[in-house]
Amino acid sequence: MELTRRAVPNMGIPTMETSIPTQNMDSILNRNTPTRSIYQISLDLLDKLACIDGFDVYLKSLLEDTSREAKGSTPYLNPIQLLWDTFRQGTSLCVIYNALQPAEPLSTTLDESSNLLRQRKDRVYRFVKACKDNHIVKEEDLFTISELFKDDTNSFVKVLKTIEIVVDTIQSRGLLDTSRLTEKPSARFAEAQLGPPQDNRERAIKELVETERKYVHDLEQLQAYMDELIKKNVVSSDTIRYMFANLNSIVDFQRRFLI
Repeated sequence: MELTRRAVPNMGIPTMETSIPTQNMDSILNRNTPTRSIYQISLDLLDKLACIDGFDVYLKSLLEDTSREAKGSTPYLNPIQLLWDTFRQGTSLCVIYNALQPAEPLSTTLDESSNLLRQRKDRVYRFVKACKDNHIVKEEDLFTISELFKDDTNSFVKVLKTIEIVVDTIQSRGLLDTSRLTEKPSARFAEAQLGPPQDNRERAIKELVETERKYVHDLEQLQAYMDELIKKNVVSSDTIRYMFANLNSIVDFQRRFLI
């Protein structure tokens, strides 16, 4: 008996045609994605930044600052918040840029008698502008001032990406002096990292952590897919909001939970 394929009527329901090649969609879904978490990226970047002349001052002052606890806040328990606060000072970014030994170094001082927040944002702006004008970082990889000062890990991931590119450029030019690092700042957070499990309780905890990491990784891949759809203008903004509703908020929450 020979089977034949019958055309199914659309019953008057409009169908959406797309001109996107299947190959392009496959490349989005199957492309390699970073396996390092935001925590690991921050740890690695922390040690490299400590090798930059003048940057150790910021790390030392923040790690040893007791005013954070005096204000009712908890001491730094992870490298993410440490770097976040460091970059928000503005002048720390100028120190990083100056490590490239540019013809026109950026100012790394602030006027204590003036509005400090405004000055810090001005230093952030000068850093971003210098990286763009001197072709250190591509425009699409640069963060904005609002992204740095926003309380959102999605924005901070972009900040980390920009800083990583600058630091990698410093290192590729042979300007990163790793010999000056006597103690890795990341060692302060070593206790928070899981070692080999010693009993069933630790095995269960490790499995939970690894499951959460995989979940966050999958969410980030879905996030990258959403960004690709937006960039290529594949579907309307209303459709994006319908399909991915609270995705950014979910990713932010899950990252904080994992940290």
